[in-house]
Amino acid sequence: MLPMRGRPFPFLRRLPALLSCLLLMALPAFAEQRPVVADGMPGYQHTAWRVGQGAPGDIWDIAQDQQGMLWLATGSGLYRFDGRRFERQAAPSGSAFPSTNMVTLALDADDSLWIGYFQAGISQLSASHLRSFGRAEGVPIGVVPHFSRDREGRLWAAINGGLRWFDGRRWRAPEAHSGVPERRVQWLLHDRHGTFWVLADLKIWRRPPGATAFEDTGIAVSQMASLAESPRGEIWLADRNRGTSPLADARGLLAANEREARRLPDLVAARLQFTADGALWATMSPHGGVARVTFDGDRATRMERFDTPQGLTATSAVPILLDREGNLWVGTNLGLNRFRARSVQTLAAGPTDPYRSLVRASDGRVYGYGEDLQPYDLRRPLLAGSATQLKDAARHASAPLWQFDWINLVQTVGGHTTRIPSPAPFTGQPLQALLFPNDDEAWVCVGERGVLRYARAQWHRQARLPEQACSTMAMAGDGALLLGYADGRLRRMDARGVATFGAADGLAVGPVTALLQDQDMLLVAGEAGLAARIGKRPFSEVRTDMAGVLEGITGMVADAHGRLWLNGSRGLVRLDRTALRDAVLRHQPVAPRLFDAVDGMPGIALQSGPIPTAVLAADGLLWLATNQGLAWLDTSAAHVNSRPPGVRIGDVLYGATQAPLVDGLRLPAGTTQLQIDYVALSLARPERNRYRYRLSGVDEGWQDAGSSTRAYYTNLAPGHYRFEVEAANEDGIWSSTPALRSFRIDPTFLQTVWFKLLCAALVLAALAMAVRIRSGQLAALFRARLQERHGERERIARDLHDTLLQGSQGLILHLHAISQSAQTPDGVRTQLESAMQLAERNLAEGRERVNALRDGPFAGRDLATALADVHAEYAGQGTNPLRLTVEGTPPVLQADAVEEVFLIGREAIRNALRHAHASAIEVELSYGSRCFLLHVRDDGVGIADDEAGHGHWGLQGMRERAQRLGAELQLWTRPGLGTEVALAVPARRLYHRRPPRWRWPWNRKHDD
Repeated sequence: MLPMRGRPFPFLRRLPALLSCLLLMALPAFAEQRPVVADGMPGYQHTAWRVGQGAPGDIWDIAQDQQGMLWLATGSGLYRFDGRRFERQAAPSGSAFPSTNMVTLALDADDSLWIGYFQAGISQLSASHLRSFGRAEGVPIGVVPHFSRDREGRLWAAINGGLRWFDGRRWRAPEAHSGVPERRVQWLLHDRHGTFWVLADLKIWRRPPGATAFEDTGIAVSQMASLAESPRGEIWLADRNRGTSPLADARGLLAANEREARRLPDLVAARLQFTADGALWATMSPHGGVARVTFDGDRATRMERFDTPQGLTATSAVPILLDREGNLWVGTNLGLNRFRARSVQTLAAGPTDPYRSLVRASDGRVYGYGEDLQPYDLRRPLLAGSATQLKDAARHASAPLWQFDWINLVQTVGGHTTRIPSPAPFTGQPLQALLFPNDDEAWVCVGERGVLRYARAQWHRQARLPEQACSTMAMAGDGALLLGYADGRLRRMDARGVATFGAADGLAVGPVTALLQDQDMLLVAGEAGLAARIGKRPFSEVRTDMAGVLEGITGMVADAHGRLWLNGSRGLVRLDRTALRDAVLRHQPVAPRLFDAVDGMPGIALQSGPIPTAVLAADGLLWLATNQGLAWLDTSAAHVNSRPPGVRIGDVLYGATQAPLVDGLRLPAGTTQLQIDYVALSLARPERNRYRYRLSGVDEGWQDAGSSTRAYYTNLAPGHYRFEVEAANEDGIWSSTPALRSFRIDPTFLQTVWFKLLCAALVLAALAMAVRIRSGQLAALFRARLQERHGERERIARDLHDTLLQGSQGLILHLHAISQSAQTPDGVRTQLESAMQLAERNLAEGRERVNALRDGPFAGRDLATALADVHAEYAGQGTNPLRLTVEGTPPVLQADAVEEVFLIGREAIRNALRHAHASAIEVELSYGSRCFLLHVRDDGVGIADDEAGHGHWGLQGMRERAQRLGAELQLWTRPGLGTEVALAVPARRLYHRRPPRWRWPWNRKHDD
């Protein structure tokens, strides 16, 4: 073949250029990523707790338990943090931590805490027990950088002296054939796919699922490297020499060129933490604070740095933790830091004028502008752009745009701006309120009296409205115009006329600042608060437990998710539509959610201006005009902390003693006042947590404590108590179950049951003594009266004996003398003798009566004998036979009572003999243990029913005597069938009481 002559082959001539192009194309595949770096994290609110404010220093690790408490491993011991207070955790009684230099933490499902020390082994801390493990328990000497648990629940520890796992009693090394080196083990990780990763001897080792041995990946690492897993399931490596890079994904190790292409050499990190949005957080090593990296796919787009100039407690940070509420916690050597995503974002590239306005065009786009009237397009995709880009986009807007310059309307159409002055006589007067229903129509309240409508390039005055300028305007759903006024009134104008509402209709919010018609609910905001009207009902004040939160509302909108947003003087307020309706109808307070500076709100709502300060765009962004600039909130996101907070009951203070309130605690006798501490373990906004509590036996229902974390009780009695407390987080989500503790207050001796029984016994004894003393007094009084009665009877008997009887005896003797006289005729003598016999009988009866007065009715006889003598006296011998029956042994009877019984019996016998003409009489005496019975029966003529008890003074006397005795008297009688009288006397009223076998010291022996 002949050699070619002339020009070489074209391909060879172009080969250098082609190789250069290929090299340039390949370079990005092997080049690391260097995203744009910015200082500060505008999307996050930072809160710091510094060493001088009670926080510990040298924080090496952070863990969160099941309740939500944070645990901090520090160089000075173990601390816990509930969002408000740091408490140093002491070892349980009788034990001690091997060292205070703690570097690693891990929590079990039962909240027992594993602690790794710098050079002192490992400990396990439970509620009441501390177990420590050293060389004797299989833990080699060295730092314990990390713990990890595998799928089987086995706990592994990375220790500089080797890899170990815990078998329940001691720490064991892997099998000899496992292949992992026994030195310089600095990190370990069990990923979601079951792969076990270990950093040992400055290399990366892995054990795939199901394998028994580790394999060397051949990838070298630096000292103090660490691993983390992303939400996508990728394993990332933080290396102090090469920065941060992905290591593997679900398919296994990434190719070296891919690892290199995605490497972040500027992110030299000590620890890594991914968030749910895919962003990577890192603590920089050894200095540099905190970094956050965002990605677009596999490409890192932005790195935000946060260090001491931005407020970090110290530039040297190590641990980073994402808690269950989405907060990120960073520990430094000078305190603790929290990063919380802001719900409200400030527009950085927007108008810079002091007064910034918002307007919504008919196509749903929202524009912002300042006093220069330069509009900014605020669509969601443009927000990351510059101010120039936002203004350029606004200039190409297709829909007309309404604006104002305080005295003129301004309309921009197709990039052309036109000022529209107010008509005379309102030209040049300030605009008080504006409303733009559509592209061709505008409503204006101007000056002090003008309400104008601009349509089709013409101004129209509204004659139906009074000449009074309004302070705000809105359009109702049915097309009616709503106008609020500075005097607190509201007018509604539609085709039917104008309706006015004021204080008489329940509207009392002060000067009206904003209006919103949401379905059938009308909201009226004023300087003094908020009022709502549902349907045709009167207005009702909207109340809340957060003072002032509904004042100064100058913008209100309703989103597509049933939430109402109110921009006011305290910040942005969110209300649930359904909850608000229920609260208004029931006249109860509503629970708002306030978004303030901690949530990213830049200042408060503008308080002066003719247009609303809250505007909702078609893309779901809520735009807010504040005194510090324009801000936005994405209404398509929930912005709700839906996790119910746990509650921790802390110490109880009684007297000068403070102790943990544990179940079954016994408080000393005499305790009457308590202070109980509690706290919600919600770390997002602990200052916004709300509480309610109750103490059984004291509180009838839940006591609303607001944000107070202490309960006070006074005047507590001894007994068993149960204290319950619930908490709600910043979004009003209450605890699923209350935290509770039971305790007991011991009684003093004066409060014991025995003392009460003793007091009752003493009272009963005192009552018994009082009754006895009173009974003695009554008995003495009765005896005195009885003696007085006996004395009176003896006096009467003496008087009768000395006067009547002696006189009668003298008269008989005189008559006897007359009868014996010779001059007395025989007929007269006979009459005199008959009269003397009658007189002698009367005298004998008188003497008997006198003797009865002296000796009583018995004169030494018993009751049966006395009644028999009565029968003998009145019946005579042999006639009207008496049958007397006695049952029981007659006891000693009370003289006064037996006399009454005798008189009743005597009267019954005398009635039977004198009035009933009885031929036979029966008398029965029955001495029972509880009752004495007297029966008197006869076979006489009886008594008619209509006469029984009427007109018979003897029967009436018998009843009166029975009543005085407390006895029961019964009478049975029928004409021709005889009569029966029955008397029942309680034994205690008739029988003489037996003297007691023993006497109280104060008893006195009485002579009866």
